[in-house]
Amino acid sequence: MKIYEMIFHKGTYEKTRLFYAENNKASRQHFIENMRLELDRELNDFILNCKSSYKHDLFDLYKKVQKESHLHLDVMEDEFIQNSKATFDQCICLSVKSHEVFNIIKSLI
Repeated sequence: MKIYEMIFHKGTYEKTRLFYAENNKASRQHFIENMRLELDRELNDFILNCKSSYKHDLFDLYKKVQKESHLHLDVMEDEFIQNSKATFDQCICLSVKSHEVFNIIKSLI
């Protein structure tokens, strides 16, 4: 059985991935929507959990990064949905990898 790992490379060392049973336009669209929700969730988590005395400055920076990530998704969305791959630049891209999953069935004796 194959499963598909959809990956949003946000930069050199940061990526988010989800696994799907199918690699089709609907699953790729679902992945894009989930990445947008995740970006918003990360910003909200930052607001709730930041304890720094520089919270407002850090929030402004984090919000700019979040908006930029949304822009990256907007630019890559159509190409990714059509082709399972899209590149914004050398470090920011969307991709799909397939993996074989083995199901071992134990027989009862």
